[in-house]
Amino acid sequence: MPEPRPQTPTKTQREPWIIRTYAGFGDATLANARFLRNLKEGQRGLSIAFDLPTQNGYDPDAAVAAGEVGKAGVSICHWRDMEQLLQGIPLDKINTSMTINATAPFVLALYLVVAEKHGIPWTGLRGTTQNDLMKEFVARGTSIFNPEVSFRLSTELIRFAVERVPNWNPINCCGYHYMESGAGPAEEIGYTFGNALMILDALRPRLPAVAFENTVRRISFFINSGIELVPEICKVRAYFKLWQELCRSEFGIEGVTFRAGCQVRSLSLTEQQPEVNIIRIAYEALPVVISANSRVNALQLPGFREAIALPDEAEQLLGLRTQQVLMHETGIGNYGDIFAGSHVIEKLTGEIAADARAIAMRLRSVGYTGAIALVSAELTKLLAERQRRLETGQSIQVGVNAFKGDIDLTPVYTPNTTVDYPRLEQDRVQSLCQWRAMRDETSVARAREHLHQAVADSADTMEPTLELARGGGTVGEWATTIERATQGRYIPPVLDRSIAVAQFAVPKLRRRIRIALGKAGLDGHINAVKLLAHACMQAGMEVILAGFKQTPQQLVEAALQEDADVLAISSLAGAHLAIAREVVALLNHHNATSTRVVIGGIIPEQDRTPLLELGVSEIFTPKDSDLSQIVQRIAAICGEQDEHPVAQ
Repeated sequence: MPEPRPQTPTKTQREPWIIRTYAGFGDATLANARFLRNLKEGQRGLSIAFDLPTQNGYDPDAAVAAGEVGKAGVSICHWRDMEQLLQGIPLDKINTSMTINATAPFVLALYLVVAEKHGIPWTGLRGTTQNDLMKEFVARGTSIFNPEVSFRLSTELIRFAVERVPNWNPINCCGYHYMESGAGPAEEIGYTFGNALMILDALRPRLPAVAFENTVRRISFFINSGIELVPEICKVRAYFKLWQELCRSEFGIEGVTFRAGCQVRSLSLTEQQPEVNIIRIAYEALPVVISANSRVNALQLPGFREAIALPDEAEQLLGLRTQQVLMHETGIGNYGDIFAGSHVIEKLTGEIAADARAIAMRLRSVGYTGAIALVSAELTKLLAERQRRLETGQSIQVGVNAFKGDIDLTPVYTPNTTVDYPRLEQDRVQSLCQWRAMRDETSVARAREHLHQAVADSADTMEPTLELARGGGTVGEWATTIERATQGRYIPPVLDRSIAVAQFAVPKLRRRIRIALGKAGLDGHINAVKLLAHACMQAGMEVILAGFKQTPQQLVEAALQEDADVLAISSLAGAHLAIAREVVALLNHHNATSTRVVIGGIIPEQDRTPLLELGVSEIFTPKDSDLSQIVQRIAAICGEQDEHPVAQ
């Protein structure tokens, strides 16, 4: 019989940061069990991952949610789901971070309703709703409404929370995803602070002076930490230094503390030699905790097989242990500002802060909608340049473009097969039907009408949102109500063809292959699609952008309408088998068997053979990082040979 795990030792002093893991999968019961286990193992705060239907404002019975319920996070619809998710967790004692953006007003309302039902005053709640739509439009893709509506809903949540939930962080201005999309230190800070300034500019005339100052002090941030140790140490110091300066110079508020959570950089984690990612993660955790005067408030670490799948229970435990070694064994919590007086650190910190300030002011000057276009274009260029440097060997990535070969210390990844996701999805749909049958439909209808009217009249939306949550409304009903009161769902453009990016070493093709590129399902990460689109255009292909967050039917229709030779589909949310099955069936139905299908994304090795048997011609995963090779393989399935000259 195994020895019982030792309990966390009694603390004699306050821990220097909150240890979190990003967790959530399946339904509320499964995720709750994982939360309780992680808390027992020493986690000090929750960081909740919601599934893509919840993030995108769909209930489990929505057609576009098929195949994605509970897969990339936990499925939550109504207050009873939220109550089950948090069962046994004292909301007045735990700090809860929720990675939720477009649906943040409703999900926060569910959290508040559960607190009400358990007699916990809102003033006792501590936590964060991410509630940052800027980076969703340019990098992550879970936006629902157009920029103006999104900005309005975000600022209304902030104003409400500052007044009614005073210890809650109502927005997490998020620099993390900018770095994931190619940004350097100055760009990450500049885009993040530019967004924060625009939000505060909008709130300032709507709040009394005291309330506005409280709002400034409640703004929190979520940052990235990469592998480049010295620049990243300086970046964190620049974040702390510049935010205090901006609050003083722009709003006349002294002594504002920069408060942030952090996850280390996922973009640096490779499918090749995944064992090396354990080292990368530990190194990347250092810059944000090593110095007391520039230390984040909370830290979460990804799984070392991040390029293959979301972390399982063992990987989350390893992430916890990595933080616990940093916190309890290295002794870094015993020292103050260990870099004070360093000429190298101070010089680079000042340079990053100055560049970041200029970027932030440039965003502020063009306004929210203009900033979205500006940041999107700049990130595309930065990401392409990063890719070019990797492909030419100017940047070294161990296991990718240097020191290649398997290490074989860890077994081949096999996904968690204990969850029957098709059955879970059926159960969620059935549970939702039962919920709707037992609730008071009159109350729900009345709350939806109040919400619709508030949106249409430009009135405050948080009170009717709370009314809908209390009445048993669902996340899908909340989103649909706002859609009907505005301009419907907003789909931002995938790519600006006019942007000049770095030239890749791709082959020049003899004939003009027509390729339709799109993302299936609800995942909105489009960095890989952007890079592939530019590489294909540079090779001489005609690129048709089929959109993102598309159903298989929409993708097939786009390919057929444009007479595409190839339909290239990106899927990161685990629904690739269901997507491929439907796409191939639709092509067969239309007698379009000559249209080749290729799929790229987070695809486990054991799914490769089933995909090929379905009729998929090529499969690409994160280890296929050489754009030249990808283009050649796509050309080959169309009859093009790969001995064509390569552009230098």
